[in-house]
Amino acid sequence: MIWYKALFSFEGRLNRQGFWIGFGLNFVFLLIMANIIIGTQVLTTLTVLPLLISFYSLLAIIIKRLHDRNRSAKEVAILLTPILCYVASSATEGKMAWALGVVMPVFICTVLLLEWGCFKSFPEANEYGEQGLSFKLK
Repeated sequence: MIWYKALFSFEGRLNRQGFWIGFGLNFVFLLIMANIIIGTQVLTTLTVLPLLISFYSLLAIIIKRLHDRNRSAKEVAILLTPILCYVASSATEGKMAWALGVVMPVFICTVLLLEWGCFKSFPEANEYGEQGLSFKLK
């Protein structure tokens, strides 16, 4: 799969290697952008645009990986669970706040990362396309 289609298209399937390459590219991109924009205190278009680009790219990579595991893109909504846990922790105190604000989001994100990045692909063609592909620099 050509790199820009792998990073920005919601069609097709992406294997484990492609998932980790895309995840790593987004991480490096955000790391570079964070160091460039680190002096900026105000949210402007210049500071928010890299975040939106990376969010869109990560969403495309995750959805294609879900397709490779023969799952619907609707399952990406499970990412709301750690966010809701974190928000709910602000309404509690003590150990419950720590459990909801730290432990549950880390646990859920770890399980999701294992699901998307470590488990094998669906071996046959499915409704989302042929066997999952990785990146090609073309």
